[in-house]
Amino acid sequence: MSSIAQQESLVKESLFQFITRNIPSADLNGIDDIVLSYVISILEEASQDPCFDVEGFIEMMAAYVPEFDRIEADLVLSWVLELEAELTSRGETDSLSHDDSAGSDRISLTLQSLTEMLPPANKGTRSHSNSSSSSDAADYRRPLEDDTDTLWHEQTRALADMFPNTATMEIKHCISIAHGSLERAAATLLHRREQGQALSAAALHCAARAPEIDDRELKSRIIARYSYVDKDAETKEHKPLAPKIEPKKMVRYRDNKIVSLKGERYTEVPKSGADEENLKKPKKQHCP
Repeated sequence: MSSIAQQESLVKESLFQFITRNIPSADLNGIDDIVLSYVISILEEASQDPCFDVEGFIEMMAAYVPEFDRIEADLVLSWVLELEAELTSRGETDSLSHDDSAGSDRISLTLQSLTEMLPPANKGTRSHSNSSSSSDAADYRRPLEDDTDTLWHEQTRALADMFPNTATMEIKHCISIAHGSLERAAATLLHRREQGQALSAAALHCAARAPEIDDRELKSRIIARYSYVDKDAETKEHKPLAPKIEPKKMVRYRDNKIVSLKGERYTEVPKSGADEENLKKPKKQHCP
């Protein structure tokens, strides 16, 4: 396998081409070093087991590229396997010890000895992935021994005990970067946490976004959930009730004179006919 810089460059270029080919309108600004590291770990997992969790990979990528879940799983699987084969074919003849030293130069940490932090049963656990300087990329991609899965399982459990609040995917990712070295995996985990690059559980379990709906469908859902529609409103006949008390007729002047000298502006007009006649009855004439 090529160096880390060449590896990330090739993976980034292939990932961008795959997303652009299947999702022309996708926004690639959300793809950063965290996503590239995750894709590289998936490629390493696919090299050991072609039947890896494709659905989990699609769900993880959908958190960064929302339309990634629309791509068929068969296309994603074939792209991962082709990219893994291309990385293997471009591998150089660098030994794994050189890769370990180069990776150690990239992780410069000032922390206490991790050997004291390890459980007693796991202090002697080490990676058996070292080989001679003449081994090439094909030798690195060969199937591992039967006890490798058990070894990585024990390392995962050990790191889970040391970092209980860390996601399992983040632990496996750090172990794969460290090539099975427990101390380097713990150092990488601490380094990624300090740099804010650790994979969060919310991002790992983020569900795919719901498909967008138009305004008409959204309006119908809101009406069906929150509003009340009277279905008999169109068939009902509006019959307003007559007022029980008629409004009083108020006047200010009568016979061109103010009706009251007590300060009232208006006075009530009497309803009875007798009162009307009395009001209209002329005054008695006095005979001389």
